Amino acid sequence: MKTQRLQIPGGMQDTLPGECRAKREMEAMLRELFSLHGYAEIETPILEYYDALDDDTYGYRPEHVWKTFDRAGRILAVRPDSTIPAVRLATGALANEPLPLRLCYLQSATEYEQDALSMLCEQAQAGVELMGESAPESDAEVISLAVEALRRAGLKNFQVELGQAGFFTGFMREAGLDEEQTAVMRRLTEEKNTLGIQIYLRELAVSESVTRRLMRLPRLYGGVEVLYEAEKLTSAPACREALSNLRGVIAALRENGCEDIAVDLGMVHTAGYYTGSIFTIQTSEVGQPIVSGGRYDRLPALYGRSMPAVGFALRLKLLMIALERQGASFVPPVPQRLIAFEPGCYAEAVACAAALRAQGVSAVLAYGTGREEAAARVAAGQAEAGIYVGRDGAAELKEAKEHA
Repeated sequence: MKTQRLQIPGGMQDTLPGECRAKREMEAMLRELFSLHGYAEIETPILEYYDALDDDTYGYRPEHVWKTFDRAGRILAVRPDSTIPAVRLATGALANEPLPLRLCYLQSATEYEQDALSMLCEQAQAGVELMGESAPESDAEVISLAVEALRRAGLKNFQVELGQAGFFTGFMREAGLDEEQTAVMRRLTEEKNTLGIQIYLRELAVSESVTRRLMRLPRLYGGVEVLYEAEKLTSAPACREALSNLRGVIAALRENGCEDIAVDLGMVHTAGYYTGSIFTIQTSEVGQPIVSGGRYDRLPALYGRSMPAVGFALRLKLLMIALERQGASFVPPVPQRLIAFEPGCYAEAVACAAALRAQGVSAVLAYGTGREEAAARVAAGQAEAGIYVGRDGAAELKEAKEHA
């Protein structure tokens, strides 16, 4: 066991001082941004009842969820996302609040690594949920807010990719696939595994013509011309309605200044509760989406309050990794003043530090440190400036100023 004292579980990460300061500053920026757009912050428990994460409904397989037990032996799940808890809250404690509800959160979610691209199990997330609005413009509001958040954070060269869950489910129904078969197709399509799709559909004895059309799904990626190509693959009313909705979302996004949009009808999301437009925001600096989200109109009704809903989650750690790879530097914080003092002047040094802190200046005491050693520490970057407190009073370290 001693060998594990300096280790942490796989998929977890510590946050170092410089990163932590940058993360807190980013969180403050996001809180202000969300508030300016009318979103009220919530916090939900880190533990939920495992039964509330039914695999068939939400797409969280048992092996993907961290679990523990309460005193009564009931299975608890460590929160794998924040959308489901937000819906529970909106249909429970906030059930009498008028619609629309605009909620936001900054908290962690934890899943087991699901594939080779998964770097982290625990993800610090910032997200919003807009409940009670169904117009394409409300989807555009949420997506545009995610884009603005990334821009304010300083991220460059990212891509919005837009899909439609309703198109996929409508296509599966037209092909005659049941829920279990659709779940397999969801995974294969999300993986862009056309060979796997072909083999699986042959096992199901699906006709060659239908198989050829379904194999096109992972390759339905590009500009708005993809929507016209998709129309040729299926005449199912649900699919036509989904494509019409997507055109409305794209038009509203352009009105919000989001022009660079890619359409990906092979995007389905592994969580099974999405019903309409879905999206990710990608950057070449990391191999996973920094933002993902979409519309989940049927989910709130399962908790007793029928209402449309759309939202997103932004992964803060992945965003910081991308920013660092684009040139950002997360420098550890240092105090503004280092206070050294002559023996017998401890009380005066404490008073000096208190006076500085009252003015909003960070100050630390250097115990057993002479004037020259204190100046050397400032010159080495351990503080922005130094003060030496002696029997004749306090004075700035001139040596420190020379090295500044």
